[in-house]
Amino acid sequence: MIYLPAIFEMAKQRPGTDAGKDKHLVPDEEYNEFWEAFYLTLRTHFNFSAPVSDFVQKINPYFGNFGLRFHPVKLEPNYFHLGLDISDKSKTPIKPILDGVLEYSGFGHVNGHYVFLSHPEIVTEDGFKMYSIYMHLKQPSVKFNSYQKMLRQISFNHYPIIPIKKETEIGLMGSTGISEGIHVHLHLQIEFRNEKGQIIVVDPARILGCENCVNLSAKIKSIEEFEKFKTENEPDIKKHYNFKK
Repeated sequence: MIYLPAIFEMAKQRPGTDAGKDKHLVPDEEYNEFWEAFYLTLRTHFNFSAPVSDFVQKINPYFGNFGLRFHPVKLEPNYFHLGLDISDKSKTPIKPILDGVLEYSGFGHVNGHYVFLSHPEIVTEDGFKMYSIYMHLKQPSVKFNSYQKMLRQISFNHYPIIPIKKETEIGLMGSTGISEGIHVHLHLQIEFRNEKGQIIVVDPARILGCENCVNLSAKIKSIEEFEKFKTENEPDIKKHYNFKK
């Protein structure tokens, strides 16, 4: 087990228009040197893999990076995107970024079909453990059977422990839940959670060794600006999203 340095004091409340609706924290850019070292330590000690091949070229540059963006469905400016959108063909097999333990596989109104893994080998000095979530899947490929679900309920989700290797197909890429348009994408979200219920969401791209990029829609402040932006960039945007008519 690797113990990373304490991170709570190096995080801040999620900024943006939805900041008050949840308790998520994100890295504070004031401590950028700390977070650079944090991501480097993770990559040094653990062999992370991308959930799909050639993922860097498949990140949506307009709305899919970690950080502020204009939300193309809610039509809200200053919306802090907590994950990483990776576009690919429907039914593309999805694999986890690292060996882990199955915590949940099912459906949610927002997440669609999703798989939730814990990575118990990664713990911070202040008690945060690492988890990864794979959302908007067409369908999950790993799940608990009825007996295992019963055991999970009576053990308060502690047993049985189902290990998931990073070579395992955990689902197929889809567009379920609240998903931007009739495209397919994976929303990869990496969190550090503690027993107090606090959650710090970090940048998946940085963990995977890809330098973070700013969303090209980050500075859009109104629906009118968005419509103009979408028209001006329509051919390229369609490579990543097909907006609903």
